[in-house]
Amino acid sequence: MLFSVTPLAIALHTALFSLPTDRRSVLSSLILTPAVDLDRIENVVRIASDEIVTSPERTKSLQPWSIQLPLERYSGGTNCIRLTLSYRRIESLFGAKRYLPKKVYKAIVDTGSPYLVISDGMEYASFLDEVENPVSWKMPPTIDFIYTLFEPNVHFELEKSSYGPTEEIYGSVKGNIEWKESFVQVRDENVSDNIVLGVLDEKLTQESGGPLIGLVKRSNHRTEKVQLRPTFLEQLRYREICSFQIDSPNKLLTLASGKSLINDTAEKIIPLVDLRPLGDFVEHYTCIVDTLKLNNDIFTAKSISSNGLVRPIVAVFDSGLSGCLLTQPLWDLLVDRQSIDLTSVNNLDVGVITKASNSNAKESLQKKHLVHFETDSTMPFFRLSPINLDWFDDDDDTCPLVVVLGQTFLSQGSLTIDIDERQATFKS
Repeated sequence: MLFSVTPLAIALHTALFSLPTDRRSVLSSLILTPAVDLDRIENVVRIASDEIVTSPERTKSLQPWSIQLPLERYSGGTNCIRLTLSYRRIESLFGAKRYLPKKVYKAIVDTGSPYLVISDGMEYASFLDEVENPVSWKMPPTIDFIYTLFEPNVHFELEKSSYGPTEEIYGSVKGNIEWKESFVQVRDENVSDNIVLGVLDEKLTQESGGPLIGLVKRSNHRTEKVQLRPTFLEQLRYREICSFQIDSPNKLLTLASGKSLINDTAEKIIPLVDLRPLGDFVEHYTCIVDTLKLNNDIFTAKSISSNGLVRPIVAVFDSGLSGCLLTQPLWDLLVDRQSIDLTSVNNLDVGVITKASNSNAKESLQKKHLVHFETDSTMPFFRLSPINLDWFDDDDDTCPLVVVLGQTFLSQGSLTIDIDERQATFKS
């Protein structure tokens, strides 16, 4: 067992975020406690469920809909899609023509961030769309031809938004983001809207690797750690995205509205847990880790615990990351207490809990139902590094230990996320 309340952890996390602060704190302590009265926990969950009449975060759609978008390879093993940003209309010489400047970007598909952000710098329009003619007469052909010579040099800018600049941290790099507005279209008119997006400064651009299209949909509106901005997915008002799939081998991104991309009969469904009640500022797509194998050494939350406190190990799916990250507390536990040389690790195996393994069956049977994310030094972008994450309200002695799974794992298969039902699958 990961820790003694694992069979109920998923239900606790699902109910947790909708509770008042005092009850959330009680449930958080139960999740992180190594041994408690299970009957007492079940009673608390029942009380929580009674208070949640309807979920305010349930996606509503009048008609089920899905679309597939082609993925392209980007730096660091990541995938990207093309999207088009539009600026305000401009008039040509003598007002005889009116154009809509547009800029095409390649944006990394990122399951570890919530916003659409682009790089900074002087940009020119990729092309001009001619719109309605404001006058009845036509421009003489000679003048029209001369004007077309200047079309590639039309400066591209974005509209100002009502949101001020913010200071952000990407990885371990601190920088600034200016928040703008633009009409954004992702190859299909169903995935288009006026969007608030971020413009990264030079330092954040280098750290991020390029523009990002974040697929984390929900924020923690109770957080005081950051100045929240609208996430990309929650701004698609006409098409509420409730599920998505990143199929790296076949280079396809599927977005769905009003229906799940995970069938009820799917094998090895991975329950997702919500870390926002513990302080996370967005709902990262997170699951519970049962085993962590480094070379030939296997670790569990219990085996690396100390002082009788079993801290859960969780894994976060991050398709905008190349390698694998361990939060600093987990890194230190493995180095200091387990005497593991993490710089010499040649293979990684992260076994995560599924609905089948999260049962009352014997432990040997539960292990068979784990989903394993594996990689080794022969795989592209294999890298293991520590990171400091300021996600949790509690101190480092009680917060969950986090493994961040990047493209060295995820590029091997198809990752499907059901945002509403908080579940995932991975097929390699």
